[in-house]
Amino acid sequence: MAVVSPDRTMVLTASDDRTARIWSTDSGKCLRTLEGHASEVNSAVFSPDSTMALTASVDRTARIWSIGSGECLRTLRGHRSGLMSAAFSPDGKLILTASDDHCARIWSADSGECLRRLRGHEHAVTSAVFSPDGRLALTASEDLTAKIWSIGSGECLHTFDDHRWDVMSAIFSLDGKVALTASSDRTAKIGVLILKSAFAHLQAMRLLCTQQSSRLTSSEDGTARFWNPDTGECLRVLHIAGLYRAAFA
Repeated sequence: MAVVSPDRTMVLTASDDRTARIWSTDSGKCLRTLEGHASEVNSAVFSPDSTMALTASVDRTARIWSIGSGECLRTLRGHRSGLMSAAFSPDGKLILTASDDHCARIWSADSGECLRRLRGHEHAVTSAVFSPDGRLALTASEDLTAKIWSIGSGECLHTFDDHRWDVMSAIFSLDGKVALTASSDRTAKIGVLILKSAFAHLQAMRLLCTQQSSRLTSSEDGTARFWNPDTGECLRVLHIAGLYRAAFA
């Protein structure tokens, strides 16, 4: 996977070679290699102020790194199985991790302390994200559900349970009022509304992203598709072989 820093000067990549790398968007040169994980790195993201990186690994840890020095500042330990993803809260003070151990966790970015465990999924948690205001978490799971949680209390506020196969990812809309899910059942859903044309994807969808006027899904069938969120109409198909992830700049 690869993400662009909020200040758009760097790209961060995660790799099966147990490292993450920071690259210059201007020169394309590798600025720094983040080494220390004992197994594959499944995700890597920048902090909101672009000064830190956060990685999640199959080695059951997440790590916080200094962008300037490449030093590992903190290692988050506590999950009992590999991590699928990790994310900073919008203010950069909290971290949310998703794991194969059926659990998501909320951590202090400053101390590395685990503040809360989000328990309720029956299988691996495939992704976990904060809402734009930082007050909610949205998790996706191989138990066919996605769940919305209170960051403050850790309480599960709502469960989306209308997918027929693993939910591979879930994300909030930019205004935080809509939850989108993507599943191995070849559908993407907006709250309780299904994108009815989504069956056009031939294989499992892995990730979806959003902007206010349209929704974007990507699939292992080698396509990315833009959808009208109101009608479910497919607006455009991008043919890209081997595509797993897609994101708006």
